[in-house]
Order: sequence, then structure tokens, then C-alpha cells
Amino acid sequence: MSDSLHAETIRRWRADPVCFVRENFHVEPDLWQVDALRSLRLTGVNRLCMKACAGPGKSAVLAWIGWWFMSCTGGLGQHPKGMAVAITADNLKRNLWAELAKWQARSAYLSAAFTHQAERIFANDHPKTWFLTARSFPQVADAEAQANTLAGLHAPTVFYLLDEVGDYPVGVISA
Repeated sequence: MSDSLHAETIRRWRADPVCFVRENFHVEPDLWQVDALRSLRLTGVNRLCMKACAGPGKSAVLAWIGWWFMSCTGGLGQHPKGMAVAITADNLKRNLWAELAKWQARSAYLSAAFTHQAERIFANDHPKTWFLTARSFPQVADAEAQANTLAGLHAPTVFYLLDEVGDYPVGVISA
């Protein structure tokens, strides 16, 4: 993809996360997934919470959102940094982190542009400044130690993918 076509494509994907999903993953999102994806581009929306029964595709949407942020946000020299967290490190590895790998494998662009490792996904051309990291909070610790799990990301564009939030301890939720 040429640089000008690449920049034009990224601008189009930034404006329409649904287009990003369709073009990268070759799927048609359900209507509720379209609503969740489109809420990302609304002015002032900085939180999205999804609650549903088991199996409708929440993890897929969370992975799509993660890849959209990694691919389409930030500016020149201002790379997005993100964190993925789940109720336990094992839960994160088996569910959300695996879901991110699944969807990356379906996208030629994401497979070429990013490297997916055990605890870090990074942009190949900026591995130290453009990344998503896997984190877990200590299960047995005080609220402050648990809340520190979400600390330490500094960039103009920071995002968090929080899975299974209903079971998080109060210390993490308050952060």
C-alpha cells in the first residue's frame, strides 16, 4: 500500500470503525456491535461498557476496538499506548489476548504492521512507543496496589481494554 493510499485508508478507518472491521476482518458486525463501534467516534465518548449474556461477541468487539485504537488513533510522533486487563492473568491470556491474536491473523494489514507477543503487541516500526500491553492486578493486595495496575501509561492517546470488569476488586474499579 502506498503511503498516500495508506494515510487515506487510515483516515477512513478512523472516521468509521465499522469500515475498519469490515475491511480488515471480512465480517459483518451484528447491529449491536455496529452501535458499539460507532460510539467510538462520537465527540466526548471516552468510555464504552458492554454487558450481555455469554456468547454474543463481546470479546470480538473488544478485540476489534483494540485493533482500531492501535491502527487509527494518535498522530505524527504521538503513538497510542494501551493496556489490556482481565480478572486474572490466565483469563486475559486465554480470552482477550487470544481473541486479539485471532483477529490479527485475519488481517493482512495488522499481520504486517504489528507483532503479537505473550504480553505485548507493538507496531513494527515503533516498538517502544506504540503498543498494547497485557497487565494483571494482584489478587491479594490492598486497594492501592490493585489500582496501580492501571497506572504508568503516558501518551496523548491512551486506551484500556478491560475484560470481565464485573468481577474486578473495588481498588481497580476506583482507578
